[in-house]
Amino acid sequence: MKTKGILHNELAGAIARVGHGDMIVITDRGFPFPRHDYTECIDVSVGRGIPGVVDVLKTVLEELEIEKVIIADETKTVSPEIYKEFKDVIGKIKNKGNEIVEENIPHPEFKDLVLNGGLEGKEMKVFVKTGEFTSFANIILVSGVDF
Repeated sequence: MKTKGILHNELAGAIARVGHGDMIVITDRGFPFPRHDYTECIDVSVGRGIPGVVDVLKTVLEELEIEKVIIADETKTVSPEIYKEFKDVIGKIKNKGNEIVEENIPHPEFKDLVLNGGLEGKEMKVFVKTGEFTSFANIILVSGVDF
């Protein structure tokens, strides 16, 4: 029986299939699911706030090498506490000794990337919805390599 890392079967399998440059988004409860088959959609929520977006982020990062994150501008202004938690978590990791790159884009652009990126040939591979009830608590992780 697996006792560490990602215990959710679908999420563990999806993370195992991610390659360099692939994107995974972890969202709050209100974010809509992509309506196509190019992005694998996984709902891990079990109740209001359970699990929170930061809890899922921390667990995913135990198993996924990343080189970049994308965060909506509105996360900084509307939900600064979540933004700070994202920064605290991301600030503790490196990619081959380098800082993780942060890109900030307007929420409409962020939403379009998540919902339509797979249709446009962008590598939006996995969508993870959490039980988070904080506005703009969404983050895209861009997979890196550790060699």
